[in-house]
Amino acid sequence: MPESRRQADDKVLALAFYLLVDVSYSMEGAPLRAVNQILPEVIDAIEESPTLGDVVRLGALDFADDAQTVLQLGDLRNVKNIPVFAGRGGTSYAAAFRKLRKDIERDMTEMKADGFKVYRPAVFFITDGAPTDPPNDLQAAFAELTDPGFKARPNIIPFGVTPALEKAVLDPWVYPKPSDNGRPMRSYVYNGAGDAATAIKQIAEVLITSIVASANSVSDAGTAGGFVPPADDDLDDWI
Repeated sequence: MPESRRQADDKVLALAFYLLVDVSYSMEGAPLRAVNQILPEVIDAIEESPTLGDVVRLGALDFADDAQTVLQLGDLRNVKNIPVFAGRGGTSYAAAFRKLRKDIERDMTEMKADGFKVYRPAVFFITDGAPTDPPNDLQAAFAELTDPGFKARPNIIPFGVTPALEKAVLDPWVYPKPSDNGRPMRSYVYNGAGDAATAIKQIAEVLITSIVASANSVSDAGTAGGFVPPADDDLDDWI
């Protein structure tokens, strides 16, 4: 492990990324087929660069009426069988946020026990529809996930993969917002000429770009590095 990846206490620096994917029935067909290409593409990028494999850990969850862990956060070089996202049910953001918090708590505890110092995770939140949850329940679930007392509260970037999904639906679930501590994130809604599958392929590209930039920031700056969000210039078809 390069010395620039270690702190004075000899802990190894690591970056945690999560995919949080809507698998409701409206995502079946081409959109889910595109989703199922994301993990193989990220794994290929990791395998091509030992630097990425040393620093990056990735996990994946899906959500519909409920939420499930698809791939527990870990070293993608150790993944033997790539899991598949399958369609089911409705669109509960609340279930997604609650499951994500539980997974993050478990994963950060395990990584620290293994000698890692982990930056706050980054979440690429992919959906094609508005939430079906009661507003109060949804707000409560998001508040639990982004509670300032939760040290591992994640950076959350929502991606709407169809122009029919308005940014006003996604903006409440961005974190941090300008009013919060930390570098503010933003939402993106696809507004290009393609379909949802085209949008998801572009998300895969910017996810890999973000992973590489984030890993390089750790390599170049040691403890000063961290998550590098997507650049707007890489998302010309998005608003």
